[in-house]
Amino acid sequence: MRNKRLLKLSILVFFLMGLSTGIILFIRYKKTHITTDDAYVRGHIHWIHPRIAGTIIGVLVKDNQFVRKGKILVLLDPERYGVKLSEAMAELKLAQAKLREEEVNVKATESEVSLSRAEFIKAKADFHRAEALYPEKVIPKQKYEQYLTNYQVTEAKLNVIKEKLKQAKKRVKTSLAQIKFARAKVEEARLNLRYTRISAPLSGYVTKKSAETGQRVNPAQPVLAVVPLDDIWIEANYKENQLEKIKPGQKVILKVDAFPRERFCGEVESIQSGSGAVFSLFPPEDATGNWIKITQRVPVKIILKQPGDVVLRIGMSAVATVLVE
Repeated sequence: MRNKRLLKLSILVFFLMGLSTGIILFIRYKKTHITTDDAYVRGHIHWIHPRIAGTIIGVLVKDNQFVRKGKILVLLDPERYGVKLSEAMAELKLAQAKLREEEVNVKATESEVSLSRAEFIKAKADFHRAEALYPEKVIPKQKYEQYLTNYQVTEAKLNVIKEKLKQAKKRVKTSLAQIKFARAKVEEARLNLRYTRISAPLSGYVTKKSAETGQRVNPAQPVLAVVPLDDIWIEANYKENQLEKIKPGQKVILKVDAFPRERFCGEVESIQSGSGAVFSLFPPEDATGNWIKITQRVPVKIILKQPGDVVLRIGMSAVATVLVE
């Protein structure tokens, strides 16, 4: 009977010791392993918008297809933009022809200026001689007045031709500006024609494809999205009272619900500057009479150090455990 009591007592003692050890280990684990199941796979989603309005004449990809950077995704009808390019090039040629005409006009006017200046110099010299001879009665008054009139006429003629040259040079500058504008229109037309071929800005998987042949699209309307799965991370939403010991650079053990047998290694990269609630479309207004304190969650960005052989998809659920000291 006594032995039976001792056995029961021993079992109870061992049970209590085991329970105490388990509780101590659990508490120690919780202090060094901060876990949340409010975690998700995140990544970049690149929405593809057409740069110009147009009608789709060809869709060269399918949903979930992997595409390389530069791959043509969608073709828009180029006919209208080809006509615009032809018109712009014709305007450029007209502007260039106008410039050549104005340059010829400038050279001709410069020749007129040179001739008129020579006539003016001669008339001026004749007038100065007449001005010196007239007081001495060497030449008659009529001759003096002829030299004076010729001097005044050639001077006025020279001024008129100089003004004509000035205006001709202004027209050359205007023609140069018109050529610059016409070249800009040609370049814009070439770009628009090139934009009829919508290509992938980077490698990734096609998703959310809404483009269909015959559909009318515009720059405000995305036609599909490209998702690169080689640049993903985990966004773990920890409670604010769990953040005290979490710091960038700490090791993280990750489990993804889609692959329960896989374990992933990660590292804390950064902690968001505010809780998820304050960045929502309708942030909470705490200064109200119906205020209730709610523990907030703050997103922690975790980068994958060893992604493993499986492909993680954006939006998958995960469990993140940060190893703290």
